[in-house]
Amino acid sequence: MTNAATIGVVGYHNTGKTTLVCKLVEGLSARGYSVSTIKNIPKDGFYMDIEGKDTWKHGESGARVVVASTSDETAFIMKAGMSLEDILRITDSMTSPDVIIVEGHKTAAIPKIVLGEMPIEGEDDVRRYDPATDDFDNLLSYMIETIEVKKVCNKLPGMNCGKCGYDGCMEMAEAIFRGDAAISDCLMQGGFVRATVDGKEVPMGPFVQDIVSKTIFGMVASLKGVDYTAIDTDITIEIKHDRR
Repeated sequence: MTNAATIGVVGYHNTGKTTLVCKLVEGLSARGYSVSTIKNIPKDGFYMDIEGKDTWKHGESGARVVVASTSDETAFIMKAGMSLEDILRITDSMTSPDVIIVEGHKTAAIPKIVLGEMPIEGEDDVRRYDPATDDFDNLLSYMIETIEVKKVCNKLPGMNCGKCGYDGCMEMAEAIFRGDAAISDCLMQGGFVRATVDGKEVPMGPFVQDIVSKTIFGMVASLKGVDYTAIDTDITIEIKHDRR
């Protein structure tokens, strides 16, 4: 899972996918959002590097990653195909964008904007768009809402426990975005954590405390016989480690 919102743009050849991606990038960037893109090239035997160039020679010599660096551009060439999941993860970690727009990868399990009559298995998280008749501003608003909902979801624990009454954190994030719920309604929000090892307190920053608190709360709340609604003060866990 990425911190960035991820949306695909798919359609048959010459339906205007690249034109739409560029228009979305321009519109979102103008509104202050950071955007990264991924372009799928479904051609067997296609290589982005050029045979005979120095970078190509590096790869032919056995380098798994070749980086071409200039004062204006840096290109990372991975000498192997990668799954979209791995590409998204790396893109997210490298650039920390608000949204990643994927052109192509029509079978990927991500929300999609579909151009033309391309059939898509299952219509969940699919928005069909016709550049000739549909309002681009409405599509841009859809993109912005998707980004903002994802930002809200990133503030939730991501446990999808359902204890808030919603099916998962994303559904709750959508309710928070609409104003129908608040982050404070999440029963898995963190609290203060204090840990000692052999009587010596282990220092933990707020970020680590939050992670530990949510993990322990989720574990304890799922145990048989525990009323998670009553856990509003302290949870004490004692672990004795036998070094033998």
